[in-house]
Amino acid sequence: MNVELIYQDDSSNKFWKISVSGNSHTVTYGRVGTDGTSKTKEFGSPEDAVKDANKLVKAKKRKGYQEAAAKAKVIRDDYTLAGKPIKDFGSSFNPSTAVKVKYDWDDEVLFEDKFDKLMKTSNIAELDTLVIGMWDEETFDVGADGVLQKLIEHKDKLSGLKHLFIGDMNYEECEMSWIQQANYSDFYQHFPQLETFGVRGGEGLVLGQINLPNLKNLIIETGGLGNSVLSDIVNSNLQGLEHLEIWLGTEDYGCTIEPKHLSDILKKTYPNLKYLGLKNYHLMDALAEQVGDASIIKNIEVLDLSMGAMTDKGAEALMKHDALLELKHLNCRHHFVSKDWQSKLKTKFSAQNINLADEQDSEGGEWYFVEIGE
Repeated sequence: MNVELIYQDDSSNKFWKISVSGNSHTVTYGRVGTDGTSKTKEFGSPEDAVKDANKLVKAKKRKGYQEAAAKAKVIRDDYTLAGKPIKDFGSSFNPSTAVKVKYDWDDEVLFEDKFDKLMKTSNIAELDTLVIGMWDEETFDVGADGVLQKLIEHKDKLSGLKHLFIGDMNYEECEMSWIQQANYSDFYQHFPQLETFGVRGGEGLVLGQINLPNLKNLIIETGGLGNSVLSDIVNSNLQGLEHLEIWLGTEDYGCTIEPKHLSDILKKTYPNLKYLGLKNYHLMDALAEQVGDASIIKNIEVLDLSMGAMTDKGAEALMKHDALLELKHLNCRHHFVSKDWQSKLKTKFSAQNINLADEQDSEGGEWYFVEIGE
């Protein structure tokens, strides 16, 4: 007997698993991306071990844990990138972690100095997962362009880099809509080995033709995405993608994507795609109407429509899409769907473990908002 569960919400990303072997079972638990902590317990018989294991599984599910197979593989969150826990760089790093370089107000060490220090570490050739956090204006008053210059300058030392995220900043460091991004059109040629590429912030963002032959995971987080950026994704050769996550956002923070513009991405076919996230959209009802007949969802396992402003109209649209019954998981967390329509969705998509957490109050239908905009 082997069961693996996972629990995810705004502040938690935890796993819990149990395996039974003979007269004992072993429980392992911890934050996703870590090895966790294991405890083994002995019983008088194999039957007793299985009985106790089943009891523990039921208890965890009552607390909101779900089968790991029904959840998306975690590529990025506040704590993890590409399956590795994110750790701030100090003076050395462990290759089993995702190394994060950022300017810190407390120590006032410039981003450039920290980055150069990382490049001088003895095991820099082992670095395969890098997260770029807040940069200081004194070093890079032009935003992420300066970061790209530093990366390219040291590309020979970063020849083992496979996973890269640029702009990992929280609300206190820099609001997402204020992050000054860059033009990446000429960047990819220097790091063709990348398997994961992601950015946060839509201001000044130009992806251009994404030429990364090994790319599996593409993550674009914005409070408002320009249609030109979406077109860059559509027009790039991304046949190896397994995870595609796009935060569409709201027009208040730069989203120029209308429902009609989404047809091009929905018509795409990515043979290896398992996860599709079209998140944080202020017109989520219109998106819900389109996904049922979309070519892009035919092979995926997880459809993530979370963080948006879905209402009963969107819920009604989803109810008409029997194609979504082929999914393993449907995520609609953060929404404005009424209790009645939530009940209907939970019945239809029970096998998909539909996530309808974080019901929002629209204040009498006057105010609908995405989860993160500014």
